[in-house]
Amino acid sequence: MSLPEPIHITEYTSTWRQQCLDAFISNVPDYFTEAEVSQYENWLDLFVAEKEHSHYYVAISGKTLVGCGGFGYDEKKNEVTFAWGLVDRKFHKQGFGKQLLIYRLSKIRELYPGASIILDTTQHSRPFFERYGFVTVKYTENGYSNGMHRYDMILTVD
Repeated sequence: MSLPEPIHITEYTSTWRQQCLDAFISNVPDYFTEAEVSQYENWLDLFVAEKEHSHYYVAISGKTLVGCGGFGYDEKKNEVTFAWGLVDRKFHKQGFGKQLLIYRLSKIRELYPGASIILDTTQHSRPFFERYGFVTVKYTENGYSNGMHRYDMILTVD
């Protein structure tokens, strides 16, 4: 599915909640488990209230959300953790995930220079993150559910 306009990335507000949730659900069960739907929904509800050092963005084209993703910063560890990055299934393989990742990395370098960046993901998304320099530091077979393995990854930012 091609989009009529280029994407624009902006800060998440609750007006995007349902479209983010719909995009998330479009990735179940291949990229997220059914149990994670309520976790994500609760996280979106809490995010707006607990914003300090938490950043979440939406990638939109016109009025259509194509993806979303963010990160949180831990001052004590000087570490950034990626949070709930995803592209709506109907927009996979069109470069939107790459654009959203590059945007988040740019924001991290601007806001938290020198911080390490960590994330956890499945075997399905691991190769995507490896292309951008993330390295697996821990592997947990069936870490999310049966057949859904967990890869803990890190990117050291200079």
